[in-house]
Amino acid sequence: MMLVRSSVKYSSIHGLGCFADQDIKKGELVWKLNPRIDLEFDLKTIETFPEITRDFLKMYSYGQESGASKTYILCGDHARHMNHSKSPNLSEENGCNIAVRDIKAGEELTCDYTLFDADSDSKLHA
Repeated sequence: MMLVRSSVKYSSIHGLGCFADQDIKKGELVWKLNPRIDLEFDLKTIETFPEITRDFLKMYSYGQESGASKTYILCGDHARHMNHSKSPNLSEENGCNIAVRDIKAGEELTCDYTLFDADSDSKLHA
């Protein structure tokens, strides 16, 4: 769940991106998993969906592995449009995104997929 004001706009990184609509201070909590907003699916459930739905989830959700099980999280707000960066302005800490530096309103919010998405390799090298 986004904890700062944001909007979705065209991105120079890829397609659409999530942009800050306010200044964000270094260390500020920007996004936190909230099961009332963000949906979690297990792999077996996803396999029952039509192909078009599976394709949507492949693009917009992120994979989490725990032992032999795998689940996918679909952000229920603008966070699903955060793009990858090798030098992101957000870090992932305990299921949250935190600003690693001051971020100005209008700046695209970025994260490093390799830190939290079990499917990052296929997304980044597709």
